[in-house]
Amino acid sequence: MNIQALLFDCDGVLAETERDGHRVAYNRAMRELGIAAEWSEEEYAELVLIAGGKERLKYYFNKYPSQFPSEKYNSDLIQGIYLKKTDIFKAMANSGALPPRSGIARIIREAHENGLYLFVCSTSHQESVKALLSHNYGKECLDWFTKLYCGDVVTKKKPAPDIYLLAKDEFKLEGSRCFVIEDSRNGLLAALGAGMHCIITQSFYTVEEDFSEADITATCLGDSGGEYSRILKSSRPIPARGYITLSDLDSLL
Repeated sequence: MNIQALLFDCDGVLAETERDGHRVAYNRAMRELGIAAEWSEEEYAELVLIAGGKERLKYYFNKYPSQFPSEKYNSDLIQGIYLKKTDIFKAMANSGALPPRSGIARIIREAHENGLYLFVCSTSHQESVKALLSHNYGKECLDWFTKLYCGDVVTKKKPAPDIYLLAKDEFKLEGSRCFVIEDSRNGLLAALGAGMHCIITQSFYTVEEDFSEADITATCLGDSGGEYSRILKSSRPIPARGYITLSDLDSLL
């Protein structure tokens, strides 16, 4: 097998976390802290374009300075909201409120059985990622991942390629033998900037984004007997069986 590593984004890839997880957790956190803000699905569509939770909060508060004056809604308060939101999100993940996306468990196992490096590269808090992986994919799955690159591990976040370059440099990866699994244009640009291949599995907030440079764009990875994958674009033909395998990705290299 030519593939050396699979690198997963978290939100929208491992689970449909943005609409049903992070947005809900932010709203609960702000409500518990007495902050008069409630993010609708429509409003969050704008906020989700901003990489990083603390950056997202800062953008929102700065957008409405008369309601959220900067002297009060400062970095300390934002950090407090973010930490409370992380605890709420972890509880949601551990309760099973954020089910896995189709095909992810299967391809993680395939990669592990073939001896590939496995990474998560995400702006999400590491504890949130661990909770999601442990509940949805089994605690043993955590041991299969070479490393989790999470949160503020790099200063420049997606679409900058820094988080993927960090994994590439630290483990001497060959970009041409790496596949990134993303759900957003920002993630696609980050993968391409690191010289890696990219498959897009569209999520709730990204179905209208431009993924023309991706190796594959699909509705999901799909499972036999479960939710089927509809391939929207592929750089080379792959079998239309309703799910995408590790061998399919390897054939694109």
